[in-house]
Amino acid sequence: MELADWQEALKAYREDRSSGAMALAHQAAALVERWAQSYPEGQLTSFLMELDGLLQALREAHPDMAPLLHLIEAARQAVQGASAVPAARAALVAAIQTFQRRLETHERAAARHAASLLRSARVIMIHSRSGMVARTLALAAQRGRWLQVICPIAEPGGEGHQMSEEVAAMGHTAVLLPDFAAAHWIPRVDLVLVGADAWEEEGIVNKIGTLTLAVMARAFQRPFFVVATSEKQWPPWAGPHPTRQEPPSLPGSEIPWFEFVPRSYITGLILEDGLRLT
Repeated sequence: MELADWQEALKAYREDRSSGAMALAHQAAALVERWAQSYPEGQLTSFLMELDGLLQALREAHPDMAPLLHLIEAARQAVQGASAVPAARAALVAAIQTFQRRLETHERAAARHAASLLRSARVIMIHSRSGMVARTLALAAQRGRWLQVICPIAEPGGEGHQMSEEVAAMGHTAVLLPDFAAAHWIPRVDLVLVGADAWEEEGIVNKIGTLTLAVMARAFQRPFFVVATSEKQWPPWAGPHPTRQEPPSLPGSEIPWFEFVPRSYITGLILEDGLRLT
């Protein structure tokens, strides 16, 4: 990959605020693979230093996304013990491809479990733009299960606009509404289904506004489900998730994009191995 191409690709990755954690993980994996395949012959130390810089840049661009951390760890482990650039490059490409295949397999399995959960639902609410939720709804449509899907706009960012268009294109009835109007609809839905950028035993991390929906779902006794994969589990070695760190004493001018939802508000977590009740 030429330097200009690489810089442009990384810039687009940094500026992507509409894609979910899975889509960003696939983007990052593709970037690392293309970088490795195009890396010229040279000193192994230079290869490792540049790789480390690349991985750090990917993490800093989207620090809330757990799959990226698993990708980075797989990449670093792959090149350990390599004696020359060709061996390191081959090991890195193989590890990235294995990661992508596993991610795809887990996404398909989790979506199947989540789609089965929708068999008795007629009206559901979602939030923001989740690739896992979109995949679940597409699978439900393929099975002839048509739903009314309530899509809050999800500010800041307004990903609900794009998600509602995708949902409508699948054949479902999509209802786009202001975020605060969700309170009016929560009592009418059969369940709430969201994705997650990260999860741990204590709860999940997702786009801001998710906690509000979870609290309302509990108040109106509506199930609140999260569909994810094991790659979204926040690794303990990464330290506390950024959303779990102490916020500033006074609100600043920057609006947060992600928030933590405690486990007590979640009815169940749907992974590739099935539903886990919380």
